[in-house]
This record gives sequence, C-alpha cells and structure tokens, in this order.
Amino acid sequence: MKKNDPIKAYDARWEVNEFTESEIKRLFEASLIYGQALGVDTVYFSRDARLGCASVINWGVDVAVKCGFNVYICTDPISTPQSYFTTAKISQTHPGTMGFAVTASHNPSNYIGVKITVPGVRAIGLNAGPQGGFARIRNIYHSKQKLRTTKEKGNLHLVDFRDEYITYSIQAAGISPDDLLGIKVVLDGMNGSAGPEVYEAFYRMGIKIEPLNLIPDGLFPSGSPNPTSIGKMNDNIKLAKKINADAIIGLDGDGDRIVFGTGRGLLSAGFAMVQILHTVDGRDRAWEVKILADPKINPVALSEWKRLGATPRLFRNGHSQIKEYMRKIGAHLAAEESGHFYHLMKMDSLSYFAENNILTTLLFLKVLKENKEILNNIINLQASIHSTGEMNYKFPDDDTRNRGLDAIIKCFTDLRAETISHTKDGIDLEGILVLYGINIDTFAIKDPDRWFSGYFRIATNEKSVARFYITTQSASDCESYEAIIRETLETEYDGIVVD
Repeated sequence: MKKNDPIKAYDARWEVNEFTESEIKRLFEASLIYGQALGVDTVYFSRDARLGCASVINWGVDVAVKCGFNVYICTDPISTPQSYFTTAKISQTHPGTMGFAVTASHNPSNYIGVKITVPGVRAIGLNAGPQGGFARIRNIYHSKQKLRTTKEKGNLHLVDFRDEYITYSIQAAGISPDDLLGIKVVLDGMNGSAGPEVYEAFYRMGIKIEPLNLIPDGLFPSGSPNPTSIGKMNDNIKLAKKINADAIIGLDGDGDRIVFGTGRGLLSAGFAMVQILHTVDGRDRAWEVKILADPKINPVALSEWKRLGATPRLFRNGHSQIKEYMRKIGAHLAAEESGHFYHLMKMDSLSYFAENNILTTLLFLKVLKENKEILNNIINLQASIHSTGEMNYKFPDDDTRNRGLDAIIKCFTDLRAETISHTKDGIDLEGILVLYGINIDTFAIKDPDRWFSGYFRIATNEKSVARFYITTQSASDCESYEAIIRETLETEYDGIVVD
C-alpha cells in the first residue's frame, strides 16, 4: 500500500506540518523529474502571503538549484494570476519553463500547497496535463526514481514583474486611463497577496477605491480568505450602500477567485459573466465565444450567455482541468461559481489559459461605466431566482461524508429530479448535478413556475468535506431545500459548517 502524499485533484495541498521537510522536498524532486521528461530546464517560484510559504519555497528552490536548473524566484507575495503572467514572461526567453506557485488559495491559514505549470504555461492537475500531470508526479513520488543532477549548481535570479503584469492586463482589457475615471469601488483584498496589485491597477485607471484588508497578512485576521463563503462579504455590502459605491470586488488569498457585487448584494459568477460578456457583444458574429460553465451556474444565467453570442459547455470544477479542456476545445472563456474566471491569454506567439484578476475586474467595470443599467438589469434578473450559496460541511470521517452525500442526492431524486454525473463527451463531473423542470440536454427551463438545479460533490483539497449548492425559481423552495440539507447533515451525519 502506498504511503500518503500531498497531491490532490487540482494541485498539491496539505495542512502545515502534515508533511516533513524531506517529504515536501521529495514532492519537488518528483515534479522536476516529471519536468525533465518534458524538456524543462528553467524553474520559476512564486508565493502568496500565507505563513507556510517561506519554508516550502525555500525547500523547492534548494532542490532546483542543487540539481542545476536555471531558477527564477519572486520573493514578495503575489497573486497566482501574476505568477502565470511571470511564467509566460520568462518563457519568452526560456521556453522550457516550469512554474511553481506556492499557495493554498482560499483555504484557511493552516493550509499550504503548490500549483504547477509545465512549458507553455499549462496548469496541471490529477490526470490533467502531459503524461497525466499530477498523476505522473504521484507515481514518481512513490518510486525510487532519482532526479538527474549536474556538476554545477543552477543560477538563481530574483525577479519582480508586478508593473509589467499590471500594464499587460490593462492593455489586454483594451481600456485607456480615462475610461473608468470616477467609478467608485469597495475592494476587499482579504489580507491575501492580490490586493496591492489590483489596487495599483485601479489607481492607475482613476478609479475611486475604498480598500479593505489590503495588506497581505498570512494570519488572515478576517478569517479564511474566501469571498464566496456565505456572509463573508456582508460588511462590504453595507459599506457600498453607505458610500454609494458603484461596485464591490472581493479577492481570495491568492487572487484567482473574484466576487462582484453592489450595495444591493452580490452577483453569482454566472451572472457576473453576463456583465463581462457585454464586452464581446457586438463583435463579428461569424465567430462564437466558446465558454465553459461549471455545474452550479444556473440556467437563467446560461440563457443570457447564449443571447450574447456565447456557446456554454458544461464541465466539472477544477482550475487545472478547466484550463486543459479550454485548450482542447479552443474555448475563449470559462467561469466557476466559486469565483474563478478564465481567459485565453496571449503573449507574443504564446497562448495560454489562466485567471487574470485585473483583466476580469476591468472588463466588468468597463461595462458598468458605459451603461449602469446593464448591471441593474442583471441584478434584477438574479433577484428573480434564489440560491443557497455553497454550503460546506465537514464530517467525522470520509465514510460519514459519503453516506451524508448519498442521503442528500436521494432526497432530490425522491423529488423526481434527474441526475447528471458526466458531460456529453463522457467526462466525469466529479459530483452530481440534479435538475428538475430543466431540459437535461440544453439546460433551457421547461417549467418557469417551478424548477431547481443543484450540485453536490466531495471537496478535493480538504479532508472529509462535502459541498452542496441549490438554485431554484421559488424562494420558499430554496428555503425548504436548504433546511432539508442542513437538518439531514447536522442531525444524522454530524456535519459541521465550515468556510
């Protein structure tokens, strides 16, 4: 039986002190052995603000330098989107670049992890990427295979491309310095690494900014840096209403999750994407915008995507898997209700797929400045439906979690809901989508008076945690379904609510 390892579905993720220094160094060794098979000769390391990053990045750099790799490192906390940009920048002169972003994203401060890209800025996951990505790394990790070494140590270079990242992102948005002048925004950095870079971009564009939790702090004094958690943005909504702000923007710990809203409330990612799609509305309709949607995005938002020239494609959660599938089908955009927005990015001859927090937020604000009624209409449309938000529960063990999950699925199949576990091309959704009153093939609403959709899945990066999400046409149905889920999980399966 294989020993434990830190590899999860989308990246490597573990609790601080869960693995020893030698085990983490072995993770880097296995990753670099995998990289050598792909022609990697250059390695880039970045980190977010969390306290566990320093030791992990030191261990990774130590392994890479000793084995003769050309090593670049940004020592200051930066966002994962900026890390992707820097990897692309280094790849211009070193095509065989492998990127390591040391981060645990939106997880609590006691978590740490690593997101990896291979040449071409391809984010890998478990069975996603060349040779199976992290699946290949896992096999190497548990083998006796050794990393090839060289007589001379590698060179270490310190880099900081924050200014270039900001300039590049503004140019990608196609916005001039005066286009957003006077817009007022509440910006919550949640003490993560992305707040300062987004703040600087907004400042350059003449946006009036009311900053909250802007300073990176690995202790995360305001709690887990996840703006999508229920109630997390309530103070932002109150502040926006008080100062009459045009928009609210919340960022997670490494800046690859974004939440949008106003003093009237928050937008789901599916409806926020409706706003962003107005930036492509009016282009030559000889081409369509291919856009991936995760199973939690509601059918009302999807119908708006279609109206604006987009072709939604259902796909499972997971940043690395989504990016790889975007590459496969040539998608331009993707969105997850977790607050991830993905773009086809270009740098000279290199095309890659990644989050870009500055690009996404500027596109959203550009439409807002041009026509505030568009956002008002989207908010009204969202108000016509009802959602529980993501309900996260931790259980005593994995078996109890699985039984609780099965019980909730049965509750909804007893209500005559249809279930989907795979996409049309056979890809596992890694969860169960339940639909009632919705066309299971097109996701068009068949019964406007009563419909619901839900998505239930096991968390990939946290132990014994499951996630539950319901959207309905009826407020009373939404309240009833949420009550059923919570009562069942808490009283019968000892579930505890977590961020």
